[in-house]
Amino acid sequence: MSINPNVHLRLRRSTHDKLRAALELSAHRSLSSLADEVLEEGLNKRLASEQDGAAQVLSSLVKRND
Repeated sequence: MSINPNVHLRLRRSTHDKLRAALELSAHRSLSSLADEVLEEGLNKRLASEQDGAAQVLSSLVKRND
């Protein structure tokens, strides 16, 4: 079984307000579950983008050395 430690994040007031507004429009039961979903989606996109960027840099370096 994996352990999920509780994490307390300090969010900007504007971010917190946006989460509250989004919670009103969602089926989530808590701000924490909504924030977790939003963070996961955003981080997945960011990591995929960074991996794509790294792959492009490596590809261009290989082509340059040919």
